[in-house]
Amino acid sequence: MIDHLQNRTWKGPKVQEIAKLAGVGPATVDRVLNNRSGVRERTRARVLGALEKLKNESADRDIPLHIRLFCDSGETFNAAMAAAVTEVNRTLAGIEIEGDYLTTSEVEPSSFARRIEQEGSAADGVVVIAREHPAINRAIRKLRSIEIPVICLTTDLPSSRRSAYIGNDQYAAGSVAALLIGNALPKERSNILIVMSVAFRCQQEREMGFRRVLRSDFSYLKIEERVISDDRPESTCEQLTRYFEAHGYPAAIYNVAGANRGVAKALEDAGKARDTVFVGHELTNHSRNLLESGVMDYVISHDFSGELTAAAKWIRENVSGVTVEPSYSQILVHTRYNCGL
Repeated sequence: MIDHLQNRTWKGPKVQEIAKLAGVGPATVDRVLNNRSGVRERTRARVLGALEKLKNESADRDIPLHIRLFCDSGETFNAAMAAAVTEVNRTLAGIEIEGDYLTTSEVEPSSFARRIEQEGSAADGVVVIAREHPAINRAIRKLRSIEIPVICLTTDLPSSRRSAYIGNDQYAAGSVAALLIGNALPKERSNILIVMSVAFRCQQEREMGFRRVLRSDFSYLKIEERVISDDRPESTCEQLTRYFEAHGYPAAIYNVAGANRGVAKALEDAGKARDTVFVGHELTNHSRNLLESGVMDYVISHDFSGELTAAAKWIRENVSGVTVEPSYSQILVHTRYNCGL
């Protein structure tokens, strides 16, 4: 264990501790924790019971686990994530998450990467929400080289050799968007506009899933082209207004990026808000208002607090010597009728 963990008063349940309490071998514990076959249900239940007992016993540790969150996104996503940090710190015992939020349009990736590497090295674990960039990938690899567990949240960075990814299957989320738009439009040739920013892997995966479903199930619908957003409402509105003036109005808009308010304003200014199917991502206070007013038709989202809780628990178990591959979180679809839930 690296130096900054050696002085901690709490070590948490290790594989050997679980095995001893459950009366099985460490290999059996490893199979159960990684959900492998070849273990009887009674043995599996005994191992999971031992793990839960040890985790509960360790909840009263003296020193909380310190986790740093580095978030590079739009202002409304950052606000939603900050609220999730407050909620997790309030409800999850023995965890202390410190958030660092930067707006995408103002982030310089190399300096952001230096913050991740330098400030993250003093933490027990790190959670990263960031764009695909070599400097950021390199910073995460350096943290991993000194045994700091790193979770990528919402958008994955597999080239960084991060410890794990927690979030939606973004390809599937884009596929859901295509199904919603395809079913909402009449069965006739129509144009669809995609709004995205090229920096984030999750957006690229959403676009791939979206295109695949349109190709296979709604071949009469055409993706006109992409408008590149910088996740700022003002500039996104300006870009869309120029696009409308040059190319006319699409039947639907799929916003895989942020700045739903910018898309909405451009549609409202053009008098097309009620005539255009508008699907976007992330349920925030702003997108909830757009759903309730009828400007947005669907918002595809996820449980911010639930995913952050899963990330914190994963880091806690990893520090204790337990590593389990996390599963994808549930994709949530919101309309004006369920956006308050």
